[in-house]
Amino acid sequence: MEFRYLKYFVAVAQTRHFTRAAEQLGIAQPPLSQQIKKLEYELGVDLFKRLSRGVELTLAGEVFYADAVNILADVERAKAKIRQIARGEHTEVRIGFATSTSTCIQVLEKMGRLQHENINLKTAELPMSELAAQLTSKQLDIAIMRLPCYASESFERRLLLDDPFVAVIPADHALAQFDCIRMKQLREQKILLFPRETGPALFDGMHTLFADAGIRLEPHLAAPQLRTTIAMAQAGLGIAIVPYSLAEHLDNSVVVAKIEDIKLTSRIVVAWEASNLNKQVLKVVAKLSQTDE
Repeated sequence: MEFRYLKYFVAVAQTRHFTRAAEQLGIAQPPLSQQIKKLEYELGVDLFKRLSRGVELTLAGEVFYADAVNILADVERAKAKIRQIARGEHTEVRIGFATSTSTCIQVLEKMGRLQHENINLKTAELPMSELAAQLTSKQLDIAIMRLPCYASESFERRLLLDDPFVAVIPADHALAQFDCIRMKQLREQKILLFPRETGPALFDGMHTLFADAGIRLEPHLAAPQLRTTIAMAQAGLGIAIVPYSLAEHLDNSVVVAKIEDIKLTSRIVVAWEASNLNKQVLKVVAKLSQTDE
């Protein structure tokens, strides 16, 4: 059995979708399907039930998934040991921020608690996909990520804060008179959203949410990032649905309204690889996830 089969299988099992798994792995979908079929042939069992909108694990697949995850984790731990032994113990902790979390005041305040610790912090701001890749490859020790996120499911995680979605409405819009709205009021409105490749899990969740509420999305209103949708709303191009932390301290060109019945929430977490042996990492995680008094 080839080692990459395990990685492919786990990716499909976690995303429940061949196309999404292929995007996460950075390969084309047809070769991924072929490799999974070869794995199933080699094992002599079906690992997935193929459905019209994705896949589900069979009973054999569920058993194999638990073992595959453990095997991959063991390999990563072994690799981490060698790398960290080679470079020796250090006090440096490399932290990556998802683009949509880098200006979150609550997170920055938590970072401030580390100022007087004997830890050398190196920070970087990256898209979610690159953030997950660098965490896996040990180029980063810690990542501040926004959930939902398919790529984060293999990491250890601790919640930093819940970050509910709000509507950012142009000041001259009819809905700007309300400080709290319902989903049905967004029907027939121009909703600003980001492309799926920016954040597949978050995009899928929001797309399903809007579809269930009878809200039609217009692809030409897509923005590169969550923060860009706010700038577009400030320019009067439509209504942006974003986590509250991104909508704090905006000018009077827009109104920020709560969405009373929205069924999707966003969470900001600190994530790290369980195989990371840098002793300072858990110290930083503990500080960041410390509950405010």
